[in-house]
Amino acid sequence: MSHRSAGAIRFRPPRVVAPPAVRWMLQRAFGPLDAPFLEPLDPEAALAAARRFETSARLAARQGARRLAAELGPAAAALQRDRAAATALGLRLSAVAGEVATAAAPLGIPLVFLKFAALTATGVSAPGARAACDVDVLVPAAAAPELQRALLARGWRPSGMPEGEHQLPALVHARGGVVEVHRLLLGVRLAGGGSATAGELARRGLLEPLPELPGDCAVPSREVQAAHTLVHGLGQHGWWPGSYPLLRMVADLIDLGIGMGGIGGIGGKGGAALAAAAAALVARDVTAGEAAAAAALCAALAAGDDLLADPGDPRGEAVLLRHILAGRLDPDYAAALRLGLFRAQPSDRPPAWRLARLMLGAVFLSRAQVDAIYGVPRQPFGYLGRRLWRPFDLLRRLGRYGARTVRLRLDGEVNIPKS
Repeated sequence: MSHRSAGAIRFRPPRVVAPPAVRWMLQRAFGPLDAPFLEPLDPEAALAAARRFETSARLAARQGARRLAAELGPAAAALQRDRAAATALGLRLSAVAGEVATAAAPLGIPLVFLKFAALTATGVSAPGARAACDVDVLVPAAAAPELQRALLARGWRPSGMPEGEHQLPALVHARGGVVEVHRLLLGVRLAGGGSATAGELARRGLLEPLPELPGDCAVPSREVQAAHTLVHGLGQHGWWPGSYPLLRMVADLIDLGIGMGGIGGIGGKGGAALAAAAAALVARDVTAGEAAAAAALCAALAAGDDLLADPGDPRGEAVLLRHILAGRLDPDYAAALRLGLFRAQPSDRPPAWRLARLMLGAVFLSRAQVDAIYGVPRQPFGYLGRRLWRPFDLLRRLGRYGARTVRLRLDGEVNIPKS
């Protein structure tokens, strides 16, 4: 990120005209619990919006079956099923976290649980209110390979996905569940330099112990969790909102205490100080304007403000919300954002090195990446064909993204469909 753009919001979403279903979804997921919704509502469209933005479990946790049934009729049962599925997955991932702690304890490896595991272990997120797909755990860099080997010895298997700058390749449990062993809290910088390590968090008193788990287990302090949420959402996934539901970032920030209206009643008091502390920790990778917009968006949604009344509202929180909505609902905007492939990402490595690694990683795919992008080939030699085709496919995609960028600028407005 350039220091010249430190105060700017880098996203330039189009004007957004949202139907009642989207406004209802935002109000019920984040707004005051007793606020009425006065517009005519299509229940199936409301359900589709909740699922598209992955807020259905949160809606069910906040509103309860009776109120949702009164507003959505039979469609409300689907939201309850989504919460039940999230609850079951959450229990499985909590068991995975326990197994990781059991593997680390005899080795004397301290663990710092992140994201979903941290939020649920400390009660910040209510049971079943937040979906997740893996357990993220930060360990001292020197101990990361040892923990990885210990998990493999216990029956975990490699995912086939590549190693990242901040983490080892993900591991998959035979009974379900994925764990990612982190060496760095990428983009969270305690002294403005390199990304934070487990040891630095401990030395600065920024860890909260988890005595219910075996061994030496902890979670980051609330300001560090908020900072990690910000940089993960806006720094790592901001240009690819289809890859990560950015309203989950908003929900986590609200539940951590930025804004009001958390499921557990957390939030409001001290929220401004928490937001400022979190923003300072990610200032190199999330602009001041984006951090301020995220905090203002949390406060506005929690207060029940309608940020979509003006399709071109220039306030930072409205711009960020339009970016979140259009990134998942407008194909032209989503495609245009993919041209941000070469934009700076959170990293401790030199920009030239990062760009070279990014380009090589985009061209030369692992088998697991081929499966995820193109589907599993019918024949083994299909991997070779798809790898040979990959450079030409990237050029084709970049051309298509450029064309959609032009079309988006000509249209200038997104009319979100009703379903």
